Amino acid sequence: MEVGAALKKAEGRDWVAEIEETAAFLGGIMSIINPDQYRAGITCIEAIATCRQHILKAEYLGELLEVWAAPFNVISVMNNRDSPLHRDTGGGYSTMDVMFSVGPYTDCRFSVPGVGAELWYRSGTVIALAGRVVRHGAKADGDRLCVAFYSRESVWEAFQIPEPTWTYINDIRSCTF
Repeated sequence: MEVGAALKKAEGRDWVAEIEETAAFLGGIMSIINPDQYRAGITCIEAIATCRQHILKAEYLGELLEVWAAPFNVISVMNNRDSPLHRDTGGGYSTMDVMFSVGPYTDCRFSVPGVGAELWYRSGTVIALAGRVVRHGAKADGDRLCVAFYSRESVWEAFQIPEPTWTYINDIRSCTF
């Protein structure tokens, strides 16, 4: 485990600080749609903060943790890229990825063929799904930035954090977590 190359640059760390409120908002969404994953994510971030000896190339870790407001241990940014249908690797099977797309693009479709859905993915739309389980992809016309938050299963394993349990739609509807 190590601080990603982009976050070693001042611009990357500044960007994380700038999206702090957005990251906290996405964490709030996670606390509702998968409370067990939210708790595991917070536990993981706390473990990273207190067990820094597990982190290689950690010279900027303290600065990043000051503004890291999401219960996820990875953030990926894709710029002007169509995403063919795929399943994500690295995350747990029961965990959800949360992503949003922004930009002046005119049309973007987010496809989830396994559930028979094609969504209009307007700028500012937030999508959460079990990215390792559900095949998904996106195609856009114009300039688009997609930001995805997720958690690597290997990081949870390194800190001995059990994979969160599944969340079911009826749990969300009845708030019985």
